[in-house]
Amino acid sequence: MSSQIVLKALQAPEAIAGVAAVIALFVIRVWFISREKKIEDSPVLGNPGEPAFGDALEAGYQKFKDSTFTIPTAHHSMVIVPTRFLNEIKNQPENILSFQKQVSERFIGKYTGLGVNDTLVHSVKIDLTKNIVRILGELQEEVDFAVSQHIGDCKDWKPVRLYPTLSALVALLSGRIFVGLPLNRNPDWINATLSYTIDGFVGSDKLWKYPRFLHPFARYAIPEIRKVHTMLKPIMDERRRRMESEDGYKPPQDMVQWIIDNSSPENAKDVHYVSKTQMLISVVAIHTTSMTMAQAVFDLTSHPEYIQPLRDEVEEVRKKHGNVWTKASVAGLRKMDSFLKESQRFRPPGLVTMNRRCEVDVKLSNGLVLPKGTHIGVAAGANALDESLFENASEFDGFRFERLRSQPGNEAKYQFVTTNDTDQLHWGVGSHACPGRFFASYEIKMLLAKILTDYDIMLKPGDKRPQDIARDIRVIPNPAAEIMFRNRS
Repeated sequence: MSSQIVLKALQAPEAIAGVAAVIALFVIRVWFISREKKIEDSPVLGNPGEPAFGDALEAGYQKFKDSTFTIPTAHHSMVIVPTRFLNEIKNQPENILSFQKQVSERFIGKYTGLGVNDTLVHSVKIDLTKNIVRILGELQEEVDFAVSQHIGDCKDWKPVRLYPTLSALVALLSGRIFVGLPLNRNPDWINATLSYTIDGFVGSDKLWKYPRFLHPFARYAIPEIRKVHTMLKPIMDERRRRMESEDGYKPPQDMVQWIIDNSSPENAKDVHYVSKTQMLISVVAIHTTSMTMAQAVFDLTSHPEYIQPLRDEVEEVRKKHGNVWTKASVAGLRKMDSFLKESQRFRPPGLVTMNRRCEVDVKLSNGLVLPKGTHIGVAAGANALDESLFENASEFDGFRFERLRSQPGNEAKYQFVTTNDTDQLHWGVGSHACPGRFFASYEIKMLLAKILTDYDIMLKPGDKRPQDIARDIRVIPNPAAEIMFRNRS
């Protein structure tokens, strides 16, 4: 009966008109992509409209390892540059190769609010990083609270939807440092940060289904974008009011204050600017951290032989440091660090890094000219699985990087947050390497240590590792997948 209803609906005149409109929009979109500047000697792999480009990136990397190729993503054509050009592009200034404008264009920041600005980068790269050691006590307190709230008591085996649960955990942890108590535990705040993350990405994906000239009009038909703009201002008004009206009020050293301090005098007084930047930081913190954490737990339950060695390491390190997380104790989690890096090698959040937009014509050392407006990137996902870079690269080896670090001269290399290794580029390289990777690493390790200490975990009986969702150049953990939790006796 339901299939007949659907068929009848599709045969209705308005449905036929709707289908015709969709086809017309698709044709216009393909036409716009076809009008983008083409680069000689850069073959195109994949087709506009494909849901994901993982296969095209892998094929292109294998076939054109030392030359460029192009993929026609949903946003724009992207030229994939071989890693031999890394030194030529990694530290180019914004007026030559722009990271910020690439992000803004990719996520249609003018209408979704997603983007990057100097205030955001400085607040994370400088202020957050230098304050990590000071905030570890607060972070540990929030880890205990968050896990008790969202995983809780598991006397018997209990299924937990992993990725959404970890997103909620990371929202609490990040919020504790970004806005502090009690706001970070306010359900409205948590929902706002999680919704902004989801709505911004979903909204940009939907907008890209329309030709660019329709974006100013199409945005009003997309509820995710309307929700983004209605949730920003009220969240930060109370903070601004107290700062301006209460004598002797000393604002805490948190992300809100760092944003204000790093903004121009005009922007520092603009509640909308401060709140938008705050939410943008939350997007980055929640999105990447929870995905990386989810992939690690999926890998751990798929390779349960690593659970006990990692648990033993956590217990040994905690005992040595008086059950307190410090810079030294977290650094002692070498096996965990290696496991996280190997998990990221196999399943990074994105298959392309070093994303830039050419602000001028850029000439590479081989003579190839990248025209102004070209979007470029490096196939980091395929590069990390290159057999010439890693022994048995196709095999998951959780302690691979611990062994490599143990070799003389490698102590500072092969760490989870390392960005100077050309064989693993998922954090980026150069001046735009992920500025929040150190904070993310602390969050993930402290959360994973808590889970290993308090719970037994496993896949559901008979289940295999949950299959990821591939979307464009992104790899997303399955949000419906469940992991079994049980209190440790």
